[in-house]
Amino acid sequence: PPAHRSAGAPLTPTEDTVHETFPTPHRRISRRGLLAMGAAAGAAPALASCGSGGGGGGDGEITLGLWTWASEFEDAFAAAAAEYKQLHPNVTVQPRYWSFANYAPSLQAALAAQDEADLFMPLVSTLALGEAGRIVDLREALGTDFLDGFFPSTNDENVWEDGQYAVGWAAQTFGLFYNTTIMDQLGLQPPQTWDELAAMAPAVNAAGFVPMSIQGTPSNQLSDFVLPIITQITDDPQVVLDLDAHTADGVSWDSEPVVQALTVVQQLREAGVFAEGVLATDSDTANGTFTNGRAAMLFTGSFFPPSLQTTAPPEFLTQYAIAKTPTTRPGGKHWCANQAGYTWAISSRSENQEAAADFLKYLYDPERYLAMMNDTFSMPSTRAAAEGVTSEDIKTMTSWLLDGEGAPHILFGKGSLDAVTNGVVSVVNGSATPQQAAKDIEAAVVQSRKI
Repeated sequence: PPAHRSAGAPLTPTEDTVHETFPTPHRRISRRGLLAMGAAAGAAPALASCGSGGGGGGDGEITLGLWTWASEFEDAFAAAAAEYKQLHPNVTVQPRYWSFANYAPSLQAALAAQDEADLFMPLVSTLALGEAGRIVDLREALGTDFLDGFFPSTNDENVWEDGQYAVGWAAQTFGLFYNTTIMDQLGLQPPQTWDELAAMAPAVNAAGFVPMSIQGTPSNQLSDFVLPIITQITDDPQVVLDLDAHTADGVSWDSEPVVQALTVVQQLREAGVFAEGVLATDSDTANGTFTNGRAAMLFTGSFFPPSLQTTAPPEFLTQYAIAKTPTTRPGGKHWCANQAGYTWAISSRSENQEAAADFLKYLYDPERYLAMMNDTFSMPSTRAAAEGVTSEDIKTMTSWLLDGEGAPHILFGKGSLDAVTNGVVSVVNGSATPQQAAKDIEAAVVQSRKI
């Protein structure tokens, strides 16, 4: 069995230590040296563009290509395209969909061949494409008044220098789902702090349950888990952006707040919070452990409730609730992971940029956008739509964003994601101390940016 935290060993740092390391607030800095697409032309079949670089059909006819892997919106996008054509008979919007696994290499190949669509979802390459001038600055194309309606955490992920190069579609945030039956049986309340979670883990384990189920493979969700803890420690949502950019003086992955966040992970492991074999646990297994009544809690995102309604045993649907991500100290702000995995960008090669921007605004019409979010149980990226969410689960998690608790958790910087994920894995499997893992993250990021 895992060793347990010794009495009196706190999970959380002192406030004095925090502010000596990263005084707040931070000045907005440039985010250079980011993930390069650089895919070889043969990496995947190039996609046929639908409007970029010459998509006009003559006689004022415009064809806009729209590429995405967000297949849950397929019907909604088709309806919007048809409705838009009724208003603009000369404009034909042609959506195209892929599985996520096929989308990434296909988009890379299309970008390498300069054959991308007018509108597309750029994955984690937004900032590199913006820096390279391959996508349009949406502050100019859409206007700052339009962009100001979005949650800051879904805007900030797309900012490079003075421009914003993508706009969030469906946001995602993370929280702690808990089994009310198990928690009542053990006389426990959802933990408000990581210390409380660590303290209750022995009793949960003794009763034969996993304290907190979490996905460990692919292990990117472990970075989703740890990055908001860095924000909790500093109370500064800019810190993770600065770390990812790796350009601000005194901000590096081996800095004290990163070590402290990894220490929280280490002490949760030592307390027995994670399931045995967590690093081999995929999403379906992590979710199934929870929905089949074998875990007291589950750490996951707002993308879970829609599948929960269709995959969980019917009787389970009355036995769970959702709590905020625990924080590092009593009374501390419950910073939780929130950004948009789905984002839209406009190709700078498109000859129809004005039409593309107009169609984007059409998609985000408040009534239309809210209906799309509610119909798919998705979390909106705009404050106005957040006020009208109908799913109780999504409404609960969206309320945290309205309270200003969303924090960055998607890494765009060159080498950042792999380095951080590997560092967290090394702490979870006990092969590295938090200090060593932080040094390894910093070294890996530095090395990747030399290539």
